Amino acid sequence: MKNIFQILLSLAILTSCSSEKKNAEPFTFPPEWEPQQAVWLSIHDQWELNQGENQIDTRLELVKILHQYVPVKILTYNDSLANAFVGSLLQMKVDTSRVKMIVHPQETYFMRDPGPLFLSNSLEFRIANWQGIDSNSVKRISDVELRKTVDDSLAIRFGYKLQNSPLSYDGGAIEVNSESAMSIKDFAMLHNRGASYIEEIEREILEMYGKKQMIWLEGVPLIEKNGLKIENYWGYAPNGHIDAVARFANDSTILVTTIAEEDKDKNPIASYDYEIFQGYLHQIKKQRRTNGKPFTIIEIPSPDLNLHLVPLPISFWSPEGLEELYNEGLSKETEIIQVVPALSYANYFVTNGAVLVAQYWEEGMPESEKEKDEKMVRILKNYFPNREIIGFEAKEINLFGGGIHCVTQQEPRIN
Repeated sequence: MKNIFQILLSLAILTSCSSEKKNAEPFTFPPEWEPQQAVWLSIHDQWELNQGENQIDTRLELVKILHQYVPVKILTYNDSLANAFVGSLLQMKVDTSRVKMIVHPQETYFMRDPGPLFLSNSLEFRIANWQGIDSNSVKRISDVELRKTVDDSLAIRFGYKLQNSPLSYDGGAIEVNSESAMSIKDFAMLHNRGASYIEEIEREILEMYGKKQMIWLEGVPLIEKNGLKIENYWGYAPNGHIDAVARFANDSTILVTTIAEEDKDKNPIASYDYEIFQGYLHQIKKQRRTNGKPFTIIEIPSPDLNLHLVPLPISFWSPEGLEELYNEGLSKETEIIQVVPALSYANYFVTNGAVLVAQYWEEGMPESEKEKDEKMVRILKNYFPNREIIGFEAKEINLFGGGIHCVTQQEPRIN
């Protein structure tokens, strides 16, 4: 009898310890290479109102590829758009049993930024809710103001708890591995002018995402500047998202965007950004992992911007738009504005069994550009050897200021 009692007591203690361990497991934002049970995308309502055919084709192609590796959840603005999208998927012979359409009143363009940003303790989810809104920080209202609607409302709808922070942040502005977070300091301060010092922001990020150390990069490249960038170069961009310039390939390796010597003087953006990217390399070389060892740094290429600019005459802009450009410094003698797509090899997306990466070479372009595409594929194959590396034409997304990573958001697998 005594032995049975001791056994039961021991089992109770073990169960209690196991329960306490489970309850004490911290919530973290898992690295993208961890197993995923779904990937989220969104379809913007503007496609019903204007010329969005190419954008629809791009999203359809993304779903066609992704659903082979992971179930896809698609946020849509209304039933008619959802039905039309599913109809197109069926015509493409996509297995729609692996695609879930979610009709939701809040529309969004880049799924990465307004959420849902899934925190996991491997047993359940919480949603990272960056609540702060600084209406003076950026002129684009879409992603920033949606932060209080998309992630909150989806959390309520699906029963997830919110983990709130007073900071204003975008999903694409923070990159993580298992122990570290990385972001651009200029973005952090621009979007959180109420913060008294960077350490305050750092503490919030580490607590929210469950990481041990913060890596800050300083300087925002012009390719990431929203609006008039320099001279007559203009384009959409988020003003400093880390996922367009530097990424963790694993816990010990950081991929950093660079511009080739032979490309740096081809236009004023390349000249400026060459120095910014070299600064990133210098800053990361000083960083150490949590075990004290240095990171392995891999330089990744940049496409030749001159091959992808879209020249538009001044007449394309409305009087209000022109006035804004003149206020930003555009010369009134300008006749052509060069529209700059947010080109980036760094804005790739990792999922189960695959990595999707932008490819930019087209027939008639120099072979050197084709070599850049191939080099990026080789780099990713080296660090993700068990995944298929899939090239994707992302320029249509780039023209709206983002890339493959921006339009996707992973939902980590839980037990």
